[in-house]
Amino acid sequence: MITVEQYFGQYAGRPEITQKLTDSAALLLAAVNTLLDRASADGVTLYTNPHTSSKISGQMNGGWRPRNCPIGASDSSHKQARGIDIYDPLNAIDRWITDVILTEFDVYREAPEYTTNWCHLTNRPPKSQLRTFLP
Repeated sequence: MITVEQYFGQYAGRPEITQKLTDSAALLLAAVNTLLDRASADGVTLYTNPHTSSKISGQMNGGWRPRNCPIGASDSSHKQARGIDIYDPLNAIDRWITDVILTEFDVYREAPEYTTNWCHLTNRPPKSQLRTFLP
């Protein structure tokens, strides 16, 4: 289970983390954690990232990112506490996920060919409205 504290990671306690961002992160994580529970129940092996000590990918920017973070687009779902990168070193989560599953959990993912070794999930619909979208 990914906690809100893990989601904000090294940025926890910064003044720009408002109650609105915290609530947004909690809503995202409720869907993501439930999806990951289902994946695990279906036999998908979930891994803990040694850099974050959680299921969050990267070294420090796979969860929330501040507005001035150079990683990602200026309007990134990460900067709105609506996107997360899940550590997926064998791409097992991406192989398991279908658009039906994404719809069931009301999340979207970046196309797997753009996210090798991680799975980007968001509860913010992309402009295309497709459950699996191109960046």
